Amino acid sequence: MRKERINIYITERQRRQLEKRSVQEDLPMAEIMRRALDTYLAWDDPSYQPSPPLPQTRKASSSPV
Repeated sequence: MRKERINIYITERQRRQLEKRSVQEDLPMAEIMRRALDTYLAWDDPSYQPSPPLPQTRKASSSPV
């Protein structure tokens, strides 16, 4: 799956919740955001088919901060 880098602005509260979920699920914050975006895009568009997520865990050297 090809990925494209973008920049977004989120609130401090959103960042804290995202970091918390990232630690709990042992996934990068970006993967959690991609999954959330897929859910949102499929909400009212039955033809939207998200790509299945690749098995992924955070690298030992990465940090949610």
